[in-house]
Amino acid sequence: MTRRTLLTILAFVAVPVLSAAHPGHAHKVMGVVSMVHENHLEVKDTKDKASTFTLDDKTRVRRGKTILKAADIKVGDRVIVVYAEVKDEKTGKPSVTVTEVQLGAATSR
Repeated sequence: MTRRTLLTILAFVAVPVLSAAHPGHAHKVMGVVSMVHENHLEVKDTKDKASTFTLDDKTRVRRGKTILKAADIKVGDRVIVVYAEVKDEKTGKPSVTVTEVQLGAATSR
């Protein structure tokens, strides 16, 4: 095996591992809103697993291109929650920062 071939194989193996370990990587949860309380949001996915998120003043809420407020999120809305796990500098523990909540198309209720 030539050195160039070996380096190419190594690059294909190492790049996914390095990108998976990148801190602050965006994650998504898709599901239906099952609870909204002040700045807390609970979303149940298709396997009925509930995930709870805390929204802050930097969290963008939108439906399509329309920017909304967190108060516009209602139980039963289909959403995609985009968040990043970041390590707290003081405690060293991971915390979740919700960057965006994307609401599905409006439904008649």
